[in-house]
Amino acid sequence: MKRLLWLIGPPAAGKSTWAAKRLEQPDPPRVLELSHLLQPLMDPSRQRKGMMQARSLLMNAIRRVELDPANDDLPPLLVISAILREEDLFPLHTGEEVLLLLPSLEQWERQFIQRPKGHAPGSRSMSMEEARGWYDRYSDWKNRGLPMTWLPGG
Repeated sequence: MKRLLWLIGPPAAGKSTWAAKRLEQPDPPRVLELSHLLQPLMDPSRQRKGMMQARSLLMNAIRRVELDPANDDLPPLLVISAILREEDLFPLHTGEEVLLLLPSLEQWERQFIQRPKGHAPGSRSMSMEEARGWYDRYSDWKNRGLPMTWLPGG
C-alpha cells in the first residue's frame, strides 16, 4: 500500500462507505475527509471564491507532512474528497496513489437521488447538474488513462 492514498469520486459515489470498510480490515489506514478540514470556510449554499485554491494548498500541506521520510512509521493516510481538480492532484509522487470510486452512471444517479437530505459536515448542497459535471470529469480521467486505480463501486 502506498503512503498517501487519495480516494476520489463524485458526490454520493460511496467514498465514505468504502473507507469505513477499510477501517474494519487488519492494519487499516488513517482516514481524513478533506471537506471536514475545510468546513469552517464553507458556505453551505454556494461555492465560495478561493475554495478550490484553499483545497489545493491543503493538499500540498498534506503531501509535505505525509511524504516526509521521517513520518514513515505511521500507517498510510487515506484522504477522501469529492472535488479535486486534476491539476492539483497530478503528477503524483512516488508514495502516492489515486483511487477513483466511479460507479456506473445509473448506479451513481440512483445513489445521488437517494442520499440523505442536507449535506455532510464540511460540504455544501450540490445540484444534480453540478454533481454530474464532476462525474463526467472523473469519467474523462478514467478514459484518458491517468495514473489511478479505478474502483467501480457497488
